Amino acid sequence: MNRPLQITYRGMESSEAMSEHIRDQAEKLEQLFDRIVGCHVVVEQPHKHQRQGNHFHVRLDLHVPGKDIVVGKDHAERRSHEDPYQAVNEAFDAARMQLQHHADAQREHR
Repeated sequence: MNRPLQITYRGMESSEAMSEHIRDQAEKLEQLFDRIVGCHVVVEQPHKHQRQGNHFHVRLDLHVPGKDIVVGKDHAERRSHEDPYQAVNEAFDAARMQLQHHADAQREHR
């Protein structure tokens, strides 16, 4: 990555364990596509519900040459998870699929 990975926590305390998990996921993306310019991950706990448990949303902005890949940008994509690690995993899985599609399209245009 040309720019360092950015991790932002909203509505919750930052977590070194969570940050390490996010760094691991970002490294896996770089192994898939080594031309990633930058990545910004936002982990958010928008509301704290005592009865329903805590819910987490993850937004991932991935910058590659010719495209910005955004996961969790609108309400339809923002599924709520009680497990923040699961929310991170699903966001990176969605980014991986979009990144693979972008890489395949780049190969087709060569």
